[in-house]
Amino acid sequence: MSMLRRTLAGAAALAAAGTATLVSATPALASTPPSCSSVRQIGTTRVLTVGGMEAASVKQYYGCGSNYAYIYVWQQYRDTHSNWDLYVHVIDHSDSGSDYGVGELNNTTRAELWGAPANTAAHCTHVTGYLNSTGGSTSTVC
Repeated sequence: MSMLRRTLAGAAALAAAGTATLVSATPALASTPPSCSSVRQIGTTRVLTVGGMEAASVKQYYGCGSNYAYIYVWQQYRDTHSNWDLYVHVIDHSDSGSDYGVGELNNTTRAELWGAPANTAAHCTHVTGYLNSTGGSTSTVC
C-alpha cells in the first residue's frame, strides 16, 4: 500500500472512530483577484496568530502592473468562530501616510479577501492585514 493510501486510510479510521479531529495548519493556495487573472506572490507570508491559534495568512501579490493585498482565514479559525472582520492594504514606503489597494469586510464568514489593485509597483511596498484586531505585515519588496 502506498504511503498516501496508508495515510488516508489511517485518517479515515480515526475519523470513523470519532477519537481525533484532524486540523490542517497549511493554508490553501490563493485564488486570483477579480481584476487580474495572473498574479505571483512577492515577499514573505505573514501568519496571524489569534488566541494561540494560527488563524490567517497575509500576502502581497504582483500582477497586471499592480500590487495586491491578500488575506486568507484558515479553516481551523473558521470552524471555531461565527464571523470576523478583515482588512488588508498595501503600504507604499514613499507615501506611508496612505493605505493603497484596500480591502475590507466586516462581520463576514468569507475565507479570503483581495484588496483593490494598488498602483505602487514602482515603489518599495509591504502588505498589512488584520483579522479582527490582530494584524501583521509581510516583508518589504522593492
